Amino acid sequence: MTNATLNGKRFKCPSCMEEMTVKQYVRIITEWNEGDPADRDYLKLLNILTDGAYPSYDHTIENDITLFDLVGWVITQPFEFKKERPKVLYLRDKLIDIPEPGELSIGQNIHLRRDYMDKSRTLEENIAIATAIYLQPIIENRKFHVKRAEELAKEIEQLPIHLIYPIGFFLLKRAQNFGTTSARTWSRTKTSLKQTLRKMYLLWPKLGALLSSMT
Repeated sequence: MTNATLNGKRFKCPSCMEEMTVKQYVRIITEWNEGDPADRDYLKLLNILTDGAYPSYDHTIENDITLFDLVGWVITQPFEFKKERPKVLYLRDKLIDIPEPGELSIGQNIHLRRDYMDKSRTLEENIAIATAIYLQPIIENRKFHVKRAEELAKEIEQLPIHLIYPIGFFLLKRAQNFGTTSARTWSRTKTSLKQTLRKMYLLWPKLGALLSSMT
């Protein structure tokens, strides 16, 4: 974290991706990361990174330089995440063992797709809830419950994005493909059935004539 002073107010600001929370990352990609970087609102970016510490500030040269020094890394440092998923996370005042993510249950997949992914603009904005849906039964040692997962997602939003991204994005890609195989199979089945019926329809007059000639 970088210690800084702006408008006479001291605060801390993330200085690299590893210090950014899940919530801050999602807000950047959904609220700020659009258009020409030269035209973006860097005060808004500072407020995202400091959770709303600066609704306004004096536009002096000194303040503008300080502002860009604080947040410029967001556009110069590529957002690249490791594929390795963490083995433990610190949640609810204790270390939680994180098993290798597998398949979500049918109910978990339906909730993730219907209630979140299908209503969002970007896949990545669902990273916290995807992780929470997976971890809630494991952490609480009880059946999956979407409302409890939503509460857990609020806690996960405060964790470092570089730890949660490999878990959440993996689960989102799996959920994105949920049901597509069966859908393709059903589509092929319908096409095959239509072709069969069409052939039967075309052959029917010929079969009728053939039977009539045999009687």
